[in-house]
Amino acid sequence: MTVDDCVLKPVQRPPKGEREVIFYETVFDEAEERNEILQLRRFLPHYYGVVELDMTRYLKLENITGRFNVPCIMDIKIGKVTWDDDVDDKFKEERRKKWPLKEITGFSILGFMVYNHRRSCYERYNREWCLKLATLEDAEKAFQQFFGCIEVELTSVILEQLIAQLMEIKGWFTVQRLYRFLASSILIVYEGDTKQSFSIPQTFEEKDTRSDLNVIHHQALKDRQRELAPGKTLVETRMIDTAHVFASSDVDDNYLFGLENIISTVQKLHANI
Repeated sequence: MTVDDCVLKPVQRPPKGEREVIFYETVFDEAEERNEILQLRRFLPHYYGVVELDMTRYLKLENITGRFNVPCIMDIKIGKVTWDDDVDDKFKEERRKKWPLKEITGFSILGFMVYNHRRSCYERYNREWCLKLATLEDAEKAFQQFFGCIEVELTSVILEQLIAQLMEIKGWFTVQRLYRFLASSILIVYEGDTKQSFSIPQTFEEKDTRSDLNVIHHQALKDRQRELAPGKTLVETRMIDTAHVFASSDVDDNYLFGLENIISTVQKLHANI
C-alpha cells in the first residue's frame, strides 16, 4: 500500500510488530549520535513514523521503487538461519526443507520481476517458482534471468553499482556490534527503462572463445556505458523486513555468510559480461 509516494507496511502482531517499530524509532531518532546507527540509516528505507488508517497501524517508509521509471525488483532473504532462538527443531527442519538454497548459499530468493521489452510487459517469478532453486547454479541462473533484460550497454554499470552498494553493507556488518538480523531481506531495484533489451551477451563458456574482434567490440561497449549515465544511480539496494532484529554484541556471521555469497554471485555475473 502506498500513499504520498511512501510505502505503508502494516505493523505486525506483537512482539514482532513492536520490535520493528522500536528498531526504526531507534535508528531514525534525531538525537542519535552513534556512528554505527548513522551509517545504518543509509542502508534502510527512510522512516517517516507510524500512521493509523482505518484502525490499522502502518510503518510509513520510503518507496524505493518510486524513483525508477520501470523498476525491476528482487527480494532476497538473508541468512542460513532465519528463525528465532525459541523455535523447536521441527520448525527448523521444515524451513530447511522448504528453502534448500539457503543451506548452501546463506540466502533465499523470495521473488523477482523484470520488464520484457520485446513483449512490453513484466515477467514475474513468484515464491513458488523460487522454491525450486536448490543449488548455487540455480541461484546464478536466477540472477542472470533478473538482469537479462537490461540493455547490454548498461549491464556492467548496474552490476558495478550494485556490487559497490553490497560491499558498503558488508563493511558495516563487519564492524557493527549492535544487532543480529534474522529473516531480514535485501531489496534490489534497478532501472529497466531502456530502448532495447538484450540477453547477457555471452555465457561463461563463450567468454574464452571470443575472437579478438569481439573482445575489442566488447571493450568499446563497456567504455560507452560510462558515457550513457555518468554518476547516475541505476540501482538501489535496501535492507528491509526488520521484525526479527535483536540486540547483540557479536559479529553477525549468519548475515555476513549470505551477503558474501550474494556479492560473489553478482561479481561472477559481472566478470562474464
